[in-house]
Formats: sequence, C-alpha cells, structure tokens
Amino acid sequence: MKTYTGFRTTRRLVIAGVLWVLMVAPIGIATAQPMAGGRGPCDRPEGLLSPEDRQLIGDRMMQRMQDRLGLTQEQATEIRGVLRSQRDQARGEMQNLCEAREELRQLLGRQDADPAAVKAVTERVKVLQGGMLDRRVDTYLVLRSKLTPEQWEKWRALRSEMRGRFHRRGPVS
Repeated sequence: MKTYTGFRTTRRLVIAGVLWVLMVAPIGIATAQPMAGGRGPCDRPEGLLSPEDRQLIGDRMMQRMQDRLGLTQEQATEIRGVLRSQRDQARGEMQNLCEAREELRQLLGRQDADPAAVKAVTERVKVLQGGMLDRRVDTYLVLRSKLTPEQWEKWRALRSEMRGRFHRRGPVS
C-alpha cells in the first residue's frame, strides 16, 4: 500500500513539474525578453505612432480646440507653432530623462552601487524633471497670452473636463 501511495505522490509531483514548465516558465521567459524594437520608450523616442498618425491626431485635436474655444485661424496657427516647438524640445529632454531614470533604476538594483553615484544620477533626474516642468509652465503662460479671457475660461473648463475623464476609475457614465 505504501509503495502505491508513494508512486501516486511522485507521479503528481512530476505532473505538477511538467505543468509548471509548460505554463509558468514561458511567462517568466517572455517577460525577461526585451520588447521588439528595444527595451522601451528610451529606445523608441519617436513613440508608438508614425509621424503621419501623429500629424492626423494633432490636426484633429487642433480643429476640436479651435471649434470649442472659438479660436481665430491666426490664434490656431500661433498655438500650433507653440505646441510644436514645445513638443520638439521636450522630445530630447524626455529621452535624456528616460535614460537617467533607467540608469538610476539599475544603480538602485545593485547592492554594491556607490552611494555617490546614486546621488549624482538622482540629481541629474531632478534637474531634467525641473527643466521639463519649467518648459511646461512657460508653454502654459504663452498659450494663456494668446487667448481672450472668455477663451481662457473655456480652456480651463475643457482641461478640467479632460482631467476628470483620464483620472476617473471604473466605467464612464
């Protein structure tokens, strides 16, 4: 009787091991492999969209903003230029920030990392984040100067509506 029970237990362990190898191990292997096209956003500064897709989305968003805020064609052209300039400058900064964050993540993952090196990279991340915040505020101020007081109030309401849409949890009602 004991032999049969031992055989059954061994068989169950072997089956569990085979199932683990077939089901769980591939998940670990797949997550350990780098994504196609590189490690992530640091290796893809152009993003997931093609330049043509990005242009179409930008045109549609600008048209919606022009309609909802009642922008003149001149205002729309000026705002588009401001946003394009800000985006082009931010793209390089974002790439640098991404690389600095990755370096910091790797340093923090090593137990033997030099604390001075960790502090230096942390400081670099802070400077890059601060520069991006400054640029965002400057862009905000320029946009505000291009709008009338009525358009500005509509802009604020639109931003508040969008913020609620993207930060909401659960189904949209």
